[in-house]
Amino acid sequence: MPTLLSVIECHRDEVRELPPRAEVMAWSDKTGVEMFRYGDHIMGIQGHPEYTKDILLHLIDRLVQLKFIVDCYADEVKANVEASEPDREAWKKLCISFLKGRL
Repeated sequence: MPTLLSVIECHRDEVRELPPRAEVMAWSDKTGVEMFRYGDHIMGIQGHPEYTKDILLHLIDRLVQLKFIVDCYADEVKANVEASEPDREAWKKLCISFLKGRL
């Protein structure tokens, strides 16, 4: 598993406590549980590795239209999105490795 892997997060939900026997697989400065596993058959990811830059930009536009966020904040977030995009291929490999029992 990579030591550093970015992911798109676009909500304020947070896993604060895991069920018994679940294990934290990754954490960040934002939250103590970015990714976890429960045995060999369940893996939870806080962010959205399936999101592309285009999906996120569309979501930001919808949030502005619905007045859930203001334009200046949307512009700031869009600039950050344009600067980098998570490595979807690395996420794909990680998920496949988990499903094949290699993590």
